[in-house]
Amino acid sequence: MMYSFDRIVIEFFRLFDRYVSKKYVTEEDKFIRERKMTQKEYIAYIITQRSCTSYIETVRFFTIMMKNDFKTISSQAIGKQRMFIDPQAFIDMNECFIDNLYNKYSGFSKLKGYIVSACDGSIVDIPNVTLTRIQFPVGDEHLLKEKRIRARVSCFLDVHSKHILTAKIAETTVNEIDLAIEHLKNINKRFNIEKLITVYDRGYASIELMAKTMDLNSKFLIRLPKNVFKHLIKQMKTNDEIIKINLTNNRLSHFRDENLREKTRKMGRLEIRIAIVDIGNKEPEILATNLTTEEFTTEELKELYNKRWTVETGFDRLKNLIEIEDFSGIRRPIIEQDFYAHIFVYNLAITIKKQAEYHITRTPRNKDEKITYQSNFAKIIGNIYLFFFDLIFGTRRKKEQIINFILNETSKQLTQEKEDERNKKERKIPDVENKHPGNKKKTH
Repeated sequence: MMYSFDRIVIEFFRLFDRYVSKKYVTEEDKFIRERKMTQKEYIAYIITQRSCTSYIETVRFFTIMMKNDFKTISSQAIGKQRMFIDPQAFIDMNECFIDNLYNKYSGFSKLKGYIVSACDGSIVDIPNVTLTRIQFPVGDEHLLKEKRIRARVSCFLDVHSKHILTAKIAETTVNEIDLAIEHLKNINKRFNIEKLITVYDRGYASIELMAKTMDLNSKFLIRLPKNVFKHLIKQMKTNDEIIKINLTNNRLSHFRDENLREKTRKMGRLEIRIAIVDIGNKEPEILATNLTTEEFTTEELKELYNKRWTVETGFDRLKNLIEIEDFSGIRRPIIEQDFYAHIFVYNLAITIKKQAEYHITRTPRNKDEKITYQSNFAKIIGNIYLFFFDLIFGTRRKKEQIINFILNETSKQLTQEKEDERNKKERKIPDVENKHPGNKKKTH
């Protein structure tokens, strides 16, 4: 039976006022007096911005979307008021949407009863001004000489549903392992983490991350660099064995979590399963996990790791379709507002995409070709931005009409993808030689 995701979306927007609360206002006396724009309208403005100059964005929103008969408001005034909106509003908005979705719909694909998430991070360029250098220190003299300021973004993405379960933007001096552990703590508050497998690439080969995952009774699968545990791996007699890692003082000294350090110190060692598999590269790859052989065979671990490509597609959509690097301001609260608003739009679009694809019946002419037809994600994004104001402020009837329109349009506008091409997709490597990546909006 088809589940109606559109009902969940409409219900979410019906209760949208929960994010227009005093708890998300950083100063008590703000948004009380009569102003040109309300707190709710500011939130809608933040979410609906596109890659235009701030002046054009304000004219488009205030005059056209709010229908204010060509009255205007300055981008400086908007930027000033935005500073009083806590970015936590957009974090809560996203997490509430995801939690509600997963609670009401249990039919998302799972693997042997597990939700499979992929963890990954990326580097994004942010406006290069004195203020961002202070608020997002890079700790890299080479980058400063190149006049580039960057932030680190990280997320957990469900490889089956394609939703982003948790996300974070931070300065590049924050370690990606620390962000992964923060994601685990976040997920533990919201989901049954014991039924979560998280897949990591080589940059996450950390004993602390393994220990933390095991402490939470969760599961991990990490691709190891060749030099990690190499002496223990050389002693393996088969391609799939348990190795015992002694928790020496030197290894424990790198733990940032003191409680976890003491817990693992008492354990004395970690027992980790190592599987050596061929994933199509020149040399076999080494996978570390706490999944048992009864749960997943060696071959199944290989297939599980290959599902990680989905997170690459997610970052590609965030960067190229949602334009996550197009920040509308230079102050940290505004940069964070933009980032978490983009994550929300992404998850909303993924949900509408899944609903639209229930109606796809088209099959390839050549039955031997492994082709899947998908709704056009770019068109979904475009329609969300176009109709978002009415999704917040419109009547229930209006919201239903908008969602039905988007679903109908995206069900007709299909793209096709070959399975063998899909698996080859990788996220574009940032052009480190580009000293002027550009950012169109830098006024707030």
